Amino acid sequence: MSCTELAAVAAKVLPEYEGRIAYVDAVTTDPPARPVIDRYPTQYIPTSVFVGADGAVVDTVIGPLSETGLRERLDALIE
Repeated sequence: MSCTELAAVAAKVLPEYEGRIAYVDAVTTDPPARPVIDRYPTQYIPTSVFVGADGAVVDTVIGPLSETGLRERLDALIE
């Protein structure tokens, strides 16, 4: 799964969580994304980093993430 495919999964799932989570798509080649990448470094792309309200990393997924997998992780963040 490429970053583009992961973005398509996010675009389909994220509207269900509007107002309950913040989503940041930090593209590694995009200079404005540098602060996010510096704070939550990744080695492989795509990598999904799930951060709790306190700023602590709750989960990290390297590679593919299905709609179900994304929903499970987002649900865990808002419980």
